[in-house]
Amino acid sequence: MQQNLAKKLFRVSWIVYFVSYIGRLNYAASMIEIGQSEGYTTIQIGTIVTALFISYGIGQLISGLIGDHCSPRKLVLTGLIGCGLCNLAMYGSNSYWQLVLIWSINGLCLAFVWPPIVKLYTQYMTPEYLHKSCFNIQTSVAMGTCFTYILCSGLLRVANWRTIFLMSAILLFGVALLWQLVIKKLERDNQKVCVSQEGAKHVTESKQSACANEATEIIFSKVILQSGLIIIFIAILIMGFLKDGIMTWVPQYITDTFGTHAYFSVFLTALLPLVNLSGIYLIKYIHSKNAGDDLKTTAVFYGVSLISLSLLVLFGTTNIYISVLLFAIVTSCMLGINTILVSVLPTYFAKYNKTALVAGLTNCVTYLGSGLCGYGLGVLVEGYGWQVTSMILVGICLLGILSCLGARPMWKKFKN
Repeated sequence: MQQNLAKKLFRVSWIVYFVSYIGRLNYAASMIEIGQSEGYTTIQIGTIVTALFISYGIGQLISGLIGDHCSPRKLVLTGLIGCGLCNLAMYGSNSYWQLVLIWSINGLCLAFVWPPIVKLYTQYMTPEYLHKSCFNIQTSVAMGTCFTYILCSGLLRVANWRTIFLMSAILLFGVALLWQLVIKKLERDNQKVCVSQEGAKHVTESKQSACANEATEIIFSKVILQSGLIIIFIAILIMGFLKDGIMTWVPQYITDTFGTHAYFSVFLTALLPLVNLSGIYLIKYIHSKNAGDDLKTTAVFYGVSLISLSLLVLFGTTNIYISVLLFAIVTSCMLGINTILVSVLPTYFAKYNKTALVAGLTNCVTYLGSGLCGYGLGVLVEGYGWQVTSMILVGICLLGILSCLGARPMWKKFKN
């Protein structure tokens, strides 16, 4: 019975995270068209992306802090409804600063989706099923990203950019209703299981109480330092910069370098998430071969990204499909790294009752990196062009490798 509840939770959370990505990435997928039709500069359209990423990162801290104490169902529901309202507001917006403000609020709303889901996972799932779910939930990221870019590409051909946000709002309101109904029923079913297994419940509560008492004796800030999490944050920051930076700016790169139409650039970008799915399962395989060595596996994926970006510097302007392939390799690696550092890593802090907090922290750092990329890459591209920008990305990848290797001894000791 408990396993059935865990499966139901995973399925509905997969759908929720899938649709939340539509409400998050639809602007990035259509920003070239918005810029061209509204007359905004590259820096201006990039600033709107940065506004979402920064507010999302700040919201992750808030969500993480309250996520261990508030109803996860209500937090996720609030986030979905808020995101839907923001997308409706984008549909009716009529100025640049309205877009910045609305998309900033959207970031705050979206921040209330992931940490509560991780919290629910630790409550309803066994450790084995929990880690499996943390890997598999990342498929919703890839599929949601792919669907968003295909949807936007199609709508840009037959309608204006505002229609994209109207369609997204409808989807978000629908999935908010689904979440409320399914999780409400799941909570009722879980209460029945607890009543019918009173003895097991008593044992479980005793163990949880013991763990809680033990956790209170440890200052959590010391745990963060001793685990190497501070250094790991550097690797997470870089992952966010590269993951969202590339997905955000690839359409612009294709349009600038090869002179394609906006909708075709968006369509080609939609192919990246399909390739990204390989990154999730490849890193899962390599992770198991490395005996669960999280940071060694992460460093390997950063190394592959470094090679791909170096090849992009050398051959990126020769062929549009070579460029897309090299970008696809990097984004696949980043999604794999995201799976380890953002999805799996927070679960190791469950014994301190800090799962939601660490999930919020890691996501906050991820989207701080994403925020830097939204504005920073726009400035670099306008000032120095794509060739120099690609060289800088190579250097950033190298820093990612060094941060993983630097934190690895402390993290291994913490896990053991």
